[in-house]
Amino acid sequence: MIFIPIEFMFAAQMMFLFIYVVRNDDTTNKNKPFLLLILLSSVQSFLLGLRWGYDVEATSYLVPILATLVPALVYAGVLNVVERDRWPMAQRLAVYYFPTVLVVGLTLFWREAVDIVVVITFLSYAVVILRLLLPGTDALRVTPLDGADSTYRAIFFAALSLLSFALIDTILFLSFLWEHVEHVPSVILFANFAALVMLGLAATLASNSKSPPESAQPRRIDEEELSGSATIQRIEELMNDDNVYRDANLNLERLARKALIPSRQISQAINRSAGMNVSQYVNGYRIAEACDLLQETRRSVTDIMFDVGFQTKSNFNREFRRVTGMTPQAWRSKYTQDCVEGQPTTMPSHAS
Repeated sequence: MIFIPIEFMFAAQMMFLFIYVVRNDDTTNKNKPFLLLILLSSVQSFLLGLRWGYDVEATSYLVPILATLVPALVYAGVLNVVERDRWPMAQRLAVYYFPTVLVVGLTLFWREAVDIVVVITFLSYAVVILRLLLPGTDALRVTPLDGADSTYRAIFFAALSLLSFALIDTILFLSFLWEHVEHVPSVILFANFAALVMLGLAATLASNSKSPPESAQPRRIDEEELSGSATIQRIEELMNDDNVYRDANLNLERLARKALIPSRQISQAINRSAGMNVSQYVNGYRIAEACDLLQETRRSVTDIMFDVGFQTKSNFNREFRRVTGMTPQAWRSKYTQDCVEGQPTTMPSHAS
């Protein structure tokens, strides 16, 4: 009977996942580093299958080298949803590929230090990513506000997976150091399944997490400091008069361009005055209009969802429940019943 390592089956699943995401996402704003992460996960799993299923020793030289690309791809993908990458090419190459080049050199001249460098690389990237996420969803300045929460969770999940990689690599390093290798294949199987699944899921969630670039040239942001109240007043004008919340691709950076106010200042003003992040603030306006449309029309919930700026039903339902405490269908039913009974229906505030 032909023996097929379970790593091969997982590699095939990741390859099918990569093909599915590419073929079913026809947008031009794909997050390529996260897509490459799925592909790299498949390659790594295949190599591990060769090593521990067929005892191909040569793969043990290649696996650590490829492993250093994992945190680099995660970091590159995170930068794509946190801010536009304005780094010079030389700096990007230095940040992304220096650990890989270092491991290649150590593999040739000081192999004992390879595992230590890999662990340090994973830990370093994880810490940097978690620091980028400290402002919450407002850190995702170029991510559509509609999907900011799910993208934030996916990136946080990816950072935790990097930490798990570092922990597992440390366990394996100590196992070889102390010559307790009998359980190494089981540990590697668990690591391959758990850590790569986490990275694959995170990559899938964040594969289309960027707004498309604006066709017009960005306008110069006025650097003059505004008070918090003036900032809020300007944002409310854009929401109430221009209905900018209906833009499904609206993100913090785009909102800053329209307001001519730095994005950090907008985030701080909304956090202080409304006690919520920018995504929740904007979605509050969307839900308020959705409530009006549910009450005043018999249009489908899906049509209303798209009209007010949401792109996915899951995000719409979650935000609707957060603001109103019920589902859109329940809200419409309650309003109809109140109309029949002659009772007024109280509209939720956008800041609820």
